[in-house]
Amino acid sequence: MIARWFWREWRSPSLLIVWLALSLAVACVLALGNISDRLEKGLSQQSREYMAADRVLRSSSAIPQAWLEQATAAGVRVSPQLSFTTMAFAGDTPQLADVNAVDNQYPLYGALQTRPAGLPVAPGTVLLAPRLMAQLQLRIGDTLDVGDATLRVAGEVIQEPDGGFNPFQLAPRLLMNMADVPATRAVQPGSRVSWRYKFAGEPAALSTLEAAIVPKLSPGQRWISPEQDEGALSKSLERARQFLLLCALLTLLLAVAAVAVAMGLYCRSRYDMVAILKTLGAGRRALNRLIIGQWLMLLLLSALAGGAGGALFEALLLRALKPVLPAVLPPASFWPWIWSLGTLVVISLLVGLRPYRLLLATRPVRVLRRDAVARVWPLAVYLPVMAGVIVLLLVGLMGASPLLWAVLGGTLAMAALCAALGWGLLYLLRRCAVRALPLRLAINRLLRQPWATFSQLAAFSLSFMLLALLLVLRGDLLARWQQQLPPQSPNYFLLNIAPDQVPAVKTFLVERQIIPDAWYPVVRARLTHINGVSTSGNKDEALNRELNLTWQEGQRNHNPVVAGHWPPQAGEVSVDQGVARRLGIKPGDQLTFSGDTRAFSATISSLRKVDWESLRPNFYFIFPPGVLEQQPQTWLTSFRWNGPESVLIELNRAFPTVSLLDIGGILRQVGQVLSQVSRALEVMVILVTACGLLLLLAQVQVGMRQRHQELVVCRTLGASRRLLRTTLWSEFALLGAVSGVVAALGAESALALLQIRVFDFPWEPDWQLWIALPLCGMALLSFCGGLLGGKLLNKRAIYRHYSD
Repeated sequence: MIARWFWREWRSPSLLIVWLALSLAVACVLALGNISDRLEKGLSQQSREYMAADRVLRSSSAIPQAWLEQATAAGVRVSPQLSFTTMAFAGDTPQLADVNAVDNQYPLYGALQTRPAGLPVAPGTVLLAPRLMAQLQLRIGDTLDVGDATLRVAGEVIQEPDGGFNPFQLAPRLLMNMADVPATRAVQPGSRVSWRYKFAGEPAALSTLEAAIVPKLSPGQRWISPEQDEGALSKSLERARQFLLLCALLTLLLAVAAVAVAMGLYCRSRYDMVAILKTLGAGRRALNRLIIGQWLMLLLLSALAGGAGGALFEALLLRALKPVLPAVLPPASFWPWIWSLGTLVVISLLVGLRPYRLLLATRPVRVLRRDAVARVWPLAVYLPVMAGVIVLLLVGLMGASPLLWAVLGGTLAMAALCAALGWGLLYLLRRCAVRALPLRLAINRLLRQPWATFSQLAAFSLSFMLLALLLVLRGDLLARWQQQLPPQSPNYFLLNIAPDQVPAVKTFLVERQIIPDAWYPVVRARLTHINGVSTSGNKDEALNRELNLTWQEGQRNHNPVVAGHWPPQAGEVSVDQGVARRLGIKPGDQLTFSGDTRAFSATISSLRKVDWESLRPNFYFIFPPGVLEQQPQTWLTSFRWNGPESVLIELNRAFPTVSLLDIGGILRQVGQVLSQVSRALEVMVILVTACGLLLLLAQVQVGMRQRHQELVVCRTLGASRRLLRTTLWSEFALLGAVSGVVAALGAESALALLQIRVFDFPWEPDWQLWIALPLCGMALLSFCGGLLGGKLLNKRAIYRHYSD
């Protein structure tokens, strides 16, 4: 009986809309969940390979052996690294080298790129950067003296997985085995060294180790996870995760709205049938069994269709994205399936329970009086309860992040604006002297049914707002990443340039038509006092190492001033906004620094927002000219060069003490990941757009049903088909225009919060929204309304209405 009932109802358009809404919701959530899960794991894996570890402990001295034993006992692999600077000799030719000593397990993740390929860092051998090989005129198999140790050159190191980007690296790279460090005698008490301990293991073991070690860290030690990595990818990856979270949130909101509209439409279309069945003697238990059974079969069919559609959609998307995805993506966990099926059940219960309850409570008197509607669960109570439950579920699923509150705040602002502005605009239109009869009829009909008009305005505005929100943010993200890696970004840095070498280096570059990006003086000093109070004991990283200071006259575009004045005057200093926030300092405070020759003080004159994502030299503290010249200094610059490598070798030989840093490999690695993320974001936009279009379709169907009887009556009274069709076009065009204006206001409100609080972008009003949304709303809704309304005006539709 239930199966026959379901099959009969299945052929009705109303139930098909409900099934399509639920199926698409499940498919979108499942595909989005699987892709997000696999992509996030893939990005996390790449970030882990970028660190060559799951966790890193950076320290200025060796850590207690008990910590290492504790890690080994927990099943965590440990790979220590020791970095220091020393002189390397090839015969009588010296060259300063930046030494990185590693053990036999290095790297724990990622691949060490060498020439010849696949070389290990074996005891008794070294791997040299190509520039160091050229400076010392060495070949594979030659010997090199590092301190007191003589080591054989095994090959060249092209790229270390955790090489990172450090524009203040003083010398070319030399990779050696940790076992050879004692023989060099280059590391003595008081030597400036840096320890990095790499940890790899299961998440549970790492969490236990982290809980045990982090409270014991001293000011000179720092524990780093992939989420806390400050490399060039850190903020980009975090923004990608936030954007994926935003897509999931928008999908859920649109799915809830679409299912609410579709279920309400179906249940209202079956009031008369249930009333007739009750009149003919159908009992409450039988009707409950039929309707609840139909509901469960609908959920089962939606789960099967949505699961199959989601899996198929995911496979097609992964195939399309194969060129930019990692060769092997980790499999998705079981949580996306639980999430999608749970979404199906929760949405159907929250949104469908009241319409089905009203359907079951339909009174038999409706056979005689069509206005007889059961009074069950008033909307004034049900809507706040449903909204509260949905918000609590979203908070439990995504956390109480600014992202969630920004989107919900924009939605609430849109609802308030929809009620005030929408009605106000329509009322103004009514007061205007409109001569066109179709437009006047359209305005009168919208004002005659205010609640129906408000519901349609809310649905259309929500769809337009969320889609505009997603598209604008995606464009901002991609534009931000393109600004981070512009086509002409410098790919080489010259460092450790002595002041008397600057004119000669400039001449060398000009003669070979190489244009430097900028010249920066670098002075090393420590921040020792803030407003006369010593900074000793403070664990902030900026206070526990020597800082690189500089002076500048002009202001850089990637360092906008957010407080105070520029440029700093004598006795003043400009400070990075981030470090100022961490140290609790502000304009007017006094800072004292200890340099190599003397201590000096300065008053904070301004705060700058430093773009640490850009692969450019950035500084915490910038002084005016004339303050730091008495301190020992070096210079650095950057440039772009795609010409023959012989020019770079000539540069090394002409200035052997100047270090040349090649960041081309880092640029390619960052560019590959950003390209992958941007493609994934395009996929997310498509998925959310599908949900938005479904909501529009469902709401237009509701509007068509409300207009059906009126169109038939008007047609019977002699109104021409052309007049009614033009009226429909005008009515939906008005709805689209008003919805577009309301959506633009809501989108601007949400964008301001998201860009400032979540994605850390400067917010500016987007005037294109105010033009595009009303025009697109008018075009889309007038087309859909006119197309579907035309089907209601034919003779077959009129006959079917009377036969019903």
